Amino acid sequence: MEHSSPYAPPSNCLNDDEGGLSYGLDVPYEYREAPFYTRIQDIRPLRNTVNRVASSISLSLMLLLSIASSGCMGLAMQRELMEGMRDDPREEIVPVEPIVQAHIFAQNECILPGSESFSQETDCYSNESVILVDETVSKMLLDFSVSFEWSSTVGEFLGNNTDELRFVEITLLKPNGDKCWEYLATSSVGQMSLELRSESDCTISIGNSSGFTNGNWVLQVRARGYALSAPIDTLSFEDEFRVSLWVTKKCIVFPEIHAEGECTFSSELE
Repeated sequence: MEHSSPYAPPSNCLNDDEGGLSYGLDVPYEYREAPFYTRIQDIRPLRNTVNRVASSISLSLMLLLSIASSGCMGLAMQRELMEGMRDDPREEIVPVEPIVQAHIFAQNECILPGSESFSQETDCYSNESVILVDETVSKMLLDFSVSFEWSSTVGEFLGNNTDELRFVEITLLKPNGDKCWEYLATSSVGQMSLELRSESDCTISIGNSSGFTNGNWVLQVRARGYALSAPIDTLSFEDEFRVSLWVTKKCIVFPEIHAEGECTFSSELE
């Protein structure tokens, strides 16, 4: 005679993990304790990402270190960082603002020689200008123009005495007073130019072939001219002239402070 076990599980018990009937108090499968181990996946970061992070950390550390450093040491470190970001300065050759002598003669400004009221010197216009030359000057330039109306007609009538009536005399003097160049105009002259790259280009007192003597160079201008306001416009005239002198010098461009077309002359940095 078979006896049934008092511990036989009811037929509605859940199966255990092995597929058999579960003994004891059963818990729904979804509430059972999860396994105590977890799978770990090894994901390596990309090389570019690591480099960017390292660079950012390095820069941040340098900035923090420079800020935290006290006194001159911190300022020096910040200055080094800023200088590493600057563009290199460049050298240019630029013209200095010219000195100009220009004049338009007025009626009765100059009195004709030989007249009863004549008491003027030969030149009724006389002036001089000074331009400073140093070792940074690479070139000197001079241009001029003269307008004498009816100069050819007057010359034919008076012969060779026109240099006493109407003239413009231009002289360029060295710092020691020696003449470098001069020109005498007794008739109209269109735009003319003179270029000196050294004192060896002087036409009178030839000097230094590698540059110019430092000091004040002098531009002298003497002139005599006339003007006439006639009832007929075609007979009216005004004598005039214009003389300009300038030099070119070395100039340094610092991109971080100079705008387009600006620079600092190297002579001002010494």
